[in-house]
Amino acid sequence: MMFKKTVITIHVFIFLVATIIGLGAVFNISAPDPNRTHEVWFTAIAIYNILVLISMYAQLKLKKGWIFLITVLGLIALFVLLPEIVLYIEGILN
Repeated sequence: MMFKKTVITIHVFIFLVATIIGLGAVFNISAPDPNRTHEVWFTAIAIYNILVLISMYAQLKLKKGWIFLITVLGLIALFVLLPEIVLYIEGILN
């Protein structure tokens, strides 16, 4: 029961933080770049949040602590690299 609560709490926290930071990057108060579109960024955040939900589902089925730790660290690393990935994809599309 404790593992289930921990998995749900951590994944909900990652989901909410990723969404808030992702939307904050789009709706910031700085002057917008006139040539920039936000479709790639919204898509990246949506895909990331889907990965978080899949991870949570898998963790609740597997119930292994070491897999949980590796998955959470992987999600955090992916979130840190997400802006670089978005900039790379935007560079390819332009």
